[in-house]
Amino acid sequence: MAGKRSFGQITRLPSKRYRARYTGPDQALHNGPRTFETRVDAEAWLADERRLISAGAWSSPAARQDARKRAEEARLARVFQDYAHAWLDSRHDVRPSTRASYSASLTHHLVPWFGRTPIDEITSDDVRAWYASYGNRTPTARAHAYAVMTAVMARAVDDELIVRTPCRVKSGGRTKVAREPEVLTLSELFSLADAMPRQHRALTLMAGLCGLRFGEAVALRRRDVDLERGVIVITRTAVRADGSKVSGPPKSDAGRRTVAMPRAVVDALRVHLAEYPVATRDALLFPGRDGSLLAHSSLYGLPAREERRDGRVYRKEPFGFMRARLLIGKPGLHWHDLRRTAATLGAQAGATVREMQSRLGHSTPQMALYYQSATAERDRTIADRLQAQIDGAQ
Repeated sequence: MAGKRSFGQITRLPSKRYRARYTGPDQALHNGPRTFETRVDAEAWLADERRLISAGAWSSPAARQDARKRAEEARLARVFQDYAHAWLDSRHDVRPSTRASYSASLTHHLVPWFGRTPIDEITSDDVRAWYASYGNRTPTARAHAYAVMTAVMARAVDDELIVRTPCRVKSGGRTKVAREPEVLTLSELFSLADAMPRQHRALTLMAGLCGLRFGEAVALRRRDVDLERGVIVITRTAVRADGSKVSGPPKSDAGRRTVAMPRAVVDALRVHLAEYPVATRDALLFPGRDGSLLAHSSLYGLPAREERRDGRVYRKEPFGFMRARLLIGKPGLHWHDLRRTAATLGAQAGATVREMQSRLGHSTPQMALYYQSATAERDRTIADRLQAQIDGAQ
């Protein structure tokens, strides 16, 4: 039965629940969005409706429900997964290999955690919880993913979807150095080059004395090397795109550069071209076996291993860079350490940070400094010079 009241009606239904309704300013009858379990709940709903009418903020319950539905749809349209993929699609300034790296970070690390969360609901606590969930696992992958997350959220700030980025993990995009790089002396570098397969001797000296990245070196064509002037013109680098290796422009403008070669590298290249001549000026200087871009795995070769055939065990010796580094007593040497070697030898030869920045193709002086290492040999020289000054003063 309906209760008598000044505003609205409350009726108890056969189900023992309560229905509330009222006549609105539009002279239409409006029912509550649902039936209520208690009369008190029905009274509360009517009171809220009357308050909206008195404040001049009333609209029909149906209109408000539609507005809430549209707002929820708009909220869900800003979920991290969709926004992040749209951000990646808009990044026309990155190389295919970089795009693939960003995509992997989204697919394997960020979307599984933040996928359906609206951008403006992700908090700094959410980001910290995600970051901490890795513990000590995959620190490099986590750092890369955090850098992508930071870039996505920076775009959200620019788009005025959020006021401030929630990415505030200190040094979250950095990884601790898992190993200290090894820096070779000049003698060790030449020993390494001599221990390499003949077709890779000049490549090794070029990496250790000129500081070329692996991708830059293997993408060199005959036209990129001027033996008379003794310079290398770097305009391309090997990159991985869609599962295959291709050559493309350097990652940054600083990567486009001309590098002077020591005479030892020029001489090694002359011998290389005499023994492994190239047909055209566009032919690769250091091709793989099939004539395409040399792969990392082909350069490294394989470590020592055993194979079983016909019930017998055959030992296969290492070859390539794997063998060469063992022969010079540097079993943990990485090919990229040769770039650090070049930076350190250049600094020892008197090059300034700015000069090494240009030579190595770095965008910032900080990276050039990072690649310069103080070797034990150089440290001993410094100590000896200090002692000579002490002796002179005494």
